Amino acid sequence: MNVLNHLPNPSQRIALLLPCLNEELTLAKVIRDFRKYVPGIEVYVFDNGSTDRSAEIAREQKAQIIPVPQRGKGNVVRKMFETVEADIYIMVDSDDTYDASRVWELINPVLDDGIDMVVGSRVADSQGAYRKFHRLGNNLIMTLINTLFSSCFTDICSGYRVMSKNFVRNIPLLRDGFEVETELTVYSLINGFSVKEVPLPYGSRPENSFSKLRTFSDGYKVLLTIVWLLRDTRPLLFFSLLSSLLFLGGVIPLRLSNSGNLFLPLVLSFLSIAIFSTGLVLNTINVKFSEVQVLARRRNASREPNQIQNTFQKAA
Repeated sequence: MNVLNHLPNPSQRIALLLPCLNEELTLAKVIRDFRKYVPGIEVYVFDNGSTDRSAEIAREQKAQIIPVPQRGKGNVVRKMFETVEADIYIMVDSDDTYDASRVWELINPVLDDGIDMVVGSRVADSQGAYRKFHRLGNNLIMTLINTLFSSCFTDICSGYRVMSKNFVRNIPLLRDGFEVETELTVYSLINGFSVKEVPLPYGSRPENSFSKLRTFSDGYKVLLTIVWLLRDTRPLLFFSLLSSLLFLGGVIPLRLSNSGNLFLPLVLSFLSIAIFSTGLVLNTINVKFSEVQVLARRRNASREPNQIQNTFQKAA
């Protein structure tokens, strides 16, 4: 790729955000690679309590180091969004499994087409790139989200993303761990942000470099995150499903039993109606809150061009 064809506009700040936990084997290469393909990029290393030479290497590479004492990738990403001011945000794992030479395929849709978030959808280029259960878990989560939220993603958990300033300013993040990628994806759907996937090669970690993802415990947290996000963002669907299960739990035993004891079926039916009513109320509140949020984003978007124009007038 010819870097001269992709020189950033000097007035645009492009930030590279690197979550880091014991990545001394790969951190320097990742920083050098992205600086090669994105001249003038601002590099931020968010050190999540590394015990190896990661922080020292970041200093040697003249990157800005931001310590994040609270363990968990969600805490790191939340700190990224709170700390860094830029026009374009490139977030990528520090393990050298993602291809820096393809970064403009992710940046250009944000710059040229107004896409809010572009995700590097992983295509394994070797058998060792994915652990067996990681691939299975990713497919399960992806299928669940696509079904519940009527989307068509191919990779939910990619750690390679380019995001606009508008996206970073307006996306809420609450999770602490590896669930954050799922949270980013679901909130982008709920809040009407535009998302694009770009298939990119996904390589293996170098020897003696290990993933921090725990297959079963982190997978369980991701599934719980989907449930809580469904409850918070699609309350009518969530409580309707719960209400239906309770109603069936009361009707089916009644049909199968000859005892004539109606106490349990009546209790479950009452709970079913109460839960469904809760879903209706929460859904109304959710709709009104979404309306307020859209209007706030519209006001912020209309204010920014005025600020830019005033800046140019002062410079003149």
